[in-house]
Amino acid sequence: MSGQPRLQVTREHGALVAAPPLEKVGALLALNRERLARFDRPLFGQSLAEWRRMARKAIWTAARDYLSRSGEPLPALHPASLDRVLMAGHQPELFHPGVWVKHFALAGLARAHQADAINLIVDYDAVKSASLRVPNVRLPLPSMSEFRPRTEPVPFDSVPLGIPHEEWLVRDEGLFDSLPERARRPWDFTPFLDAFWGEVRHQAQRTRSIPERLTSARRAFERRWGCHNLEVPVSDVCRSGVFSGFAADLLADLPRFHRIHNDCVHEYRRTHGLKSRNHPVPDLARVGDWLEAPFWAWRAGQTQRRRLMVRRTGDALLLRAGDEEWPSLPFRAAEAMVLSSRLTDLEERGLKVRPRALTNTLFARLFVADLFIHGIGGGKYDELTDELIRRYYGAEPPAYMVLSGTLFLPFPTYPTSATDCRDLAWTLRDLRCNPQRYLDPEAGDPLTADLLKQKQEWIARNPQDADGKRLRWRALRLLTEKLQPALDDRRRRATEQLARCEQELKANAILRRRDYAFCLYPEAELRSFLTRSLQKASGR
Repeated sequence: MSGQPRLQVTREHGALVAAPPLEKVGALLALNRERLARFDRPLFGQSLAEWRRMARKAIWTAARDYLSRSGEPLPALHPASLDRVLMAGHQPELFHPGVWVKHFALAGLARAHQADAINLIVDYDAVKSASLRVPNVRLPLPSMSEFRPRTEPVPFDSVPLGIPHEEWLVRDEGLFDSLPERARRPWDFTPFLDAFWGEVRHQAQRTRSIPERLTSARRAFERRWGCHNLEVPVSDVCRSGVFSGFAADLLADLPRFHRIHNDCVHEYRRTHGLKSRNHPVPDLARVGDWLEAPFWAWRAGQTQRRRLMVRRTGDALLLRAGDEEWPSLPFRAAEAMVLSSRLTDLEERGLKVRPRALTNTLFARLFVADLFIHGIGGGKYDELTDELIRRYYGAEPPAYMVLSGTLFLPFPTYPTSATDCRDLAWTLRDLRCNPQRYLDPEAGDPLTADLLKQKQEWIARNPQDADGKRLRWRALRLLTEKLQPALDDRRRRATEQLARCEQELKANAILRRRDYAFCLYPEAELRSFLTRSLQKASGR
């Protein structure tokens, strides 16, 4: 479907991986400049180059205003400000170090290529968890008879799941404030959580927004550790006229976009053998004359996002957020920009239109960035965005980078491996099928010795007729069963060893997960991992 590079999760502790490699970014930027220059489809009578200039200015202004409202300094921009932009983005969560490393690599690559770095806070997405998952590990590691591996959710708010991040205000200050004390475990290192939550508590003095508290605290540590990027919530981007123009263009030609989107999704599922209708994304729905647009919609203060449904009638586009009717929008080709301005007006009435995941990266890659940096999951799904750009805009999409890293918590592990478990399982099967390999006729009782002798004789036989073969198979099966009691002790020991091996393997999977929240790691090790990545990306 796409020629974009695929990146596998690395199991090497402390590794940063990128596809294509970091040293190829210069060539990738040149390729993207060339592809974007060939884009010749006007949008509302303006070229892509004009839209990109407007979009960059709008996002720079939104980022400057956002950081100023947060009381934070602006990063030093490149002299030719916004002439070259590198972007990344993620939800405002307690993500794992492999996500956070993108921010530092983004800063390093921007320095190396005289570009500006912008991170998008994906605050339109739904809250999937209001808990910190903590492994129930005691150090030193106990024996397997005393330890059953699992992770435990430690809640820090009572938010209804599914609420958009931008609507997430703290509901229980006591629960939120006490997270470090409740998450503490008997480990022989101090997690970053204590220091990080101190900064989070400081941010609580100015805002009730949990995503704002988390992101502002994260940026405070980024600045201390040498990473200072522009940053802006997607919700702020959506309030700009340039995003409304992009959305208006899709709504004005929604039947064609709807068809192309679903064709691309179906092709992706066929290519990758996916059966689920929800992967990689659901189809855009059709309900009678209503078409689902690639946007979320909800009223300010609501706790659930709704599908934006659109129906054209005469000179108007009728809108519906789920089952709720919204104001209609004018639809006349001669007044195309009126549609854009009316979309902007919806925001002032508390009616929010936000992009879906694919629509968000489509806008960022085509209208803003010279290079967009994805994590592994986003990189896989953005193969769909490539096809949408090709088929809807008739242009070759700008390439993107996939980047991630792996850091493990400093836990010891049990001395076992998947190979050990496979070997023990094979031994147990062989004990059942070939007991003669494990019994000494000289060391056992006479009955066992006689049975072994009979089995060897039957093994040596090689009948050619069907009756003879059936007789040999039955005799061997009977002798195998009769020999089983002689191996009871050995089989019991092997069964116990396999059970212990499997338990240790499960425990190691908990001990060596790469997706624990960054705040559970020791600060020194976390900082070293992130700053090494910044230096590597900047070419130092």
